[in-house]
Amino acid sequence: MRQNLAPALVWGSLLTVAVTVGGVFGDASASGRQRTAVTIEVDIRVEVGDAETVVAHLIEPGADQTTVPLVHLDGDVYGIIIELRKADHLVVFEALIDGVSSQSQPFRLTELGLDPALLGVVGVTPTTAPEISPETRLWGWAGLGLAALALAFLAWWALPDRTAPEATDEPQEEAPEDARVDEPS
Repeated sequence: MRQNLAPALVWGSLLTVAVTVGGVFGDASASGRQRTAVTIEVDIRVEVGDAETVVAHLIEPGADQTTVPLVHLDGDVYGIIIELRKADHLVVFEALIDGVSSQSQPFRLTELGLDPALLGVVGVTPTTAPEISPETRLWGWAGLGLAALALAFLAWWALPDRTAPEATDEPQEEAPEDARVDEPS
């Protein structure tokens, strides 16, 4: 059974995304594997016509630029396998053709096909809320009830006194006759 899996593993590891860089450059790709806890091994490749020299400028975010020469591999393909710190480096390809230097636009390694999981960048996966125990739910309802009771007490305390005046032994003055309103009969 292991013999049947071997070709699948080889083809799976060789499967990369190729990006057309443009200009004098053809397709470019990047693949890699984890090397240590803080480094990865990256295989960078680019297609270039009859070039005298091809280099890759690697720029780590927040760090200096590193320029590495690419090796002629096969036909128009140049590449290098290099160990880098885990970061989504910017890559700018430069080729010298007939004494004229040409540079590509900058691309991130992940744009060239490097698996973001190698860099520790993993998409957010939705999770469900944790189960709330009945005891915790009971304390929540108790807290809500106490808060409602406190608000009711505050409202009772803050409201003005709306009770009827207390009865006293003193006679109350009656309004003058002309201020009285006759009730309809």
